[in-house]
Amino acid sequence: MKRIFYAMTVVFGLSLTGCVSFTPLGPIGEPVSKATTTLDRGAEIGDVVISAPALNDNVRAAGSKHLTEQISAYVERSDYFKKTVVFPVKAGEDDVILKFNLTSLAGKRTMHPAYIPGSVLTLTIWIWANGPIYVDKYDLAGELVIEDRNGKQLAKSVEQVKLDKNVGLWNPDYMNTRLGAAQLRDLIAQLLASATPQLRNPSRDLAAHE
Repeated sequence: MKRIFYAMTVVFGLSLTGCVSFTPLGPIGEPVSKATTTLDRGAEIGDVVISAPALNDNVRAAGSKHLTEQISAYVERSDYFKKTVVFPVKAGEDDVILKFNLTSLAGKRTMHPAYIPGSVLTLTIWIWANGPIYVDKYDLAGELVIEDRNGKQLAKSVEQVKLDKNVGLWNPDYMNTRLGAAQLRDLIAQLLASATPQLRNPSRDLAAHE
């Protein structure tokens, strides 16, 4: 019954607008894979900035709070750093500050162009055989700046997750009320994987000056 109600709601929205837009805000969940090397530094997660356009202030504020918590937990479990630094503890001399800025959080569900002719021609076998009903379009982007505790930039990465994903009746995303969570997790993972290799362990920095 829930599946039918959800489908009717989405189809009704699609029939009126041609698409249903959504804003991926997680939860990003656990890391799919952990870092191959753990840096000998602690990391503090600054408040996540959401500069993506077309969002009201309430969504930005709530999204920033939730994503700051989610990304803090994600970084802790991904083993990029030896520890995470959480308020009221202050970052140490060798610790770093991670500043995430999400510049695009666009998600859109449209009807797949082959759905109606396919389902009619196959007498709905198309639907039950998991033929594509919707296309979920994602355009997510962000940047990660890593600074020392004095505000000096040590590393920066800019990444994007842009894809079109076909969704059929038996796809887990068919009734997913948190669309884009996995794609947002991929974006965060890409930002970390790109920025952290730019850092050097404190011991190496010290040796370079000896």
